Amino acid sequence: MSSIVNTSEVLPILRAACMAGQPVRRALDFLTGAIPDHCRPRHKGGRGEHTRFVAFGLTGMLSHPRFFHHEGVAEATSWCVGWLDDHRVDHGWPEVLGLDDTSLHQTALAVHGLAQLRDTLHELGPALVLPGGVETTSMLERVEPLIDHGVHGLLYHRRPSGAWGWRTYVDTDPSPSKTALCLLALSAVASGTGPDGEPAYLDVPRNTGGVHGSTQRRRLSEAAVEAGQWLLRNHHRWEAFVEDDKDVQGTAWEHMAYALCTQAALRTGVNPRDPRLAKAWRLMNDLWDPEVGMWNEPGASGNHATIRAAYYTVAAYQEGLDRLTRLGLDEDAVAREDDITTEAPLTSVELIEGGTLLITTPDSDYPVACKLSDRLFDLAKVVHDGPGEGMPTEQIAHILYVAPSSVPKYVQRLNQAVSAALGGAPARLLLARTVNGTGGYTWARAEATG
Repeated sequence: MSSIVNTSEVLPILRAACMAGQPVRRALDFLTGAIPDHCRPRHKGGRGEHTRFVAFGLTGMLSHPRFFHHEGVAEATSWCVGWLDDHRVDHGWPEVLGLDDTSLHQTALAVHGLAQLRDTLHELGPALVLPGGVETTSMLERVEPLIDHGVHGLLYHRRPSGAWGWRTYVDTDPSPSKTALCLLALSAVASGTGPDGEPAYLDVPRNTGGVHGSTQRRRLSEAAVEAGQWLLRNHHRWEAFVEDDKDVQGTAWEHMAYALCTQAALRTGVNPRDPRLAKAWRLMNDLWDPEVGMWNEPGASGNHATIRAAYYTVAAYQEGLDRLTRLGLDEDAVAREDDITTEAPLTSVELIEGGTLLITTPDSDYPVACKLSDRLFDLAKVVHDGPGEGMPTEQIAHILYVAPSSVPKYVQRLNQAVSAALGGAPARLLLARTVNGTGGYTWARAEATG
């Protein structure tokens, strides 16, 4: 029997493999008919009023945006938007209709799918009438309030640590998988652009937390970065872990945390070569089954190859490839730093023992924490404690006991960490400068405290 979830998981894999054509069309034909059929109550011939059929189906239909004109896709997407509008509950959406508890899993999936739909509608342009009579502007007006509703719910359940628990309204242990899902959803919302290139979502400070106590003020980008930092600090909890989800009704559900959390950490700007990701990458590589041409799923499946394992793993690999492309970790990229003259928009930077920078920017109400590796923190401290005019590269290398050729790469990674902590803003802590007639580095902000 065909599955909405598995079909929606296969479609992004096909896109990553640059496959389209008939396989995608047939999958879309199935989804457009199956989503409303599945969502009927069981006594009416459906499979139950589960939010996951709508959330996964919406994501699947939007995985190939250029097929949005395919027959039935726009109408089915509109049906999903109407279903989510009719069945929202406090702070998100439930796992199954009739349950009082909001589901972090389903709310995150719904928000992610709605953000994809918003971006697709912006790309199509305003007042465009799609097949079936669906008009882009009117649909966008329905989508944006639903995104706001889901974002509010996700932020309400955020913990002060930057993580999310494995259940809503109950003070449970933090969940790596739920944290990753919420991170990816918030990142998708905050990263979209409007038709004229302006941000599609105003990323202003918002209340976070509240379900278990006091609130904090965070931008979506800041909440995502802090969740990524929590995942990295706690990588031992998920790097080889399969996390079951007891909230899912009617089926055993497991999250491939080792791949899902890797993808989420990368989304916040982490270098794919970060040693804290190494064990997860090795596990994913080892799970490949060359005879089946799929990835095995550890856990309850008994190490059998599954679509879900392939979906999670391909998503992590694709995120890693995209991140490496953006980083451009080559000598040319390092050399191009000398051509950048715009000062980083940093008001102050405080060095906290233990490897953390507290960064304040002109437009922020609160400092942003940037957790660094020991090597990068040592680099920051060396330049911070050095002369105001900067330090030569050779001197930095001598103090850090590294080769001079390695210093530019460490500087680049430090600047990337600062930029990621600020939600991807083009910010740098260290600038390349000529110091005493030779190459070196200096601070790119007005003051620093330690």
